[in-house]
Amino acid sequence: MYVLLVPAIVSAVLGAQLVLSLALLKGDICPGQRGRFHHAFWVPTFAWLILVPSSFFAILPFLTLGIFAFRSKTGKTRRSGPIPLLYVANLLGVVTWITILMAEGGLLVVAGVLQLVLLGASVGHGLLVRARSRLQAFDTLLPLASVMAFMGLMVFVASVAALSHSDIAPSQINAFVAGAGFGLLALAAQIWHLMKRIKPTLWRINAGILFMFAAVTCLNSVVMG
Repeated sequence: MYVLLVPAIVSAVLGAQLVLSLALLKGDICPGQRGRFHHAFWVPTFAWLILVPSSFFAILPFLTLGIFAFRSKTGKTRRSGPIPLLYVANLLGVVTWITILMAEGGLLVVAGVLQLVLLGASVGHGLLVRARSRLQAFDTLLPLASVMAFMGLMVFVASVAALSHSDIAPSQINAFVAGAGFGLLALAAQIWHLMKRIKPTLWRINAGILFMFAAVTCLNSVVMG
């Protein structure tokens, strides 16, 4: 199970880290939001530790992002933390992501790109809502990015299963169907606020994240055969 979860975890951690970085660097945020965004970086920081058993490289983004989070103020502030260190943490995160996925095979790298968008947008949106972000554009763009990435992932996994196996095992069919079901539940939770035109709620987004992890784990079992 851990082997199937690793590609999903590393894509979610790196994707969420990049979403937070984009919101911090490009978003029009007030001093109060800036401090809450800084505090949110602790989540991907410690999440990198989960990946150390898979690749010792994961200790590098953990250390650099941890130093960035430690040196950044979490109260009201107009100053961002050490931004050059954040760029280094993102670069090391990308290197770790590539290293882990390449060890599992080329097909998983392609799936990993889609999972980076899918899970990164899902977890990143959850962290922004938790930080009480006022960047309304992210509340629309991130769920829509998840929808598009999930559609692409489903097409890719179906293509891999059809081209790689002349006789598809029933377990793979079951995994694909389960992945599709969990994914649709996840998307429904994540875009609910768009359909109802209400503010996103953290519990619903978190439920969507859990369903999406279940979906990606099932789909990874099909790709990894």
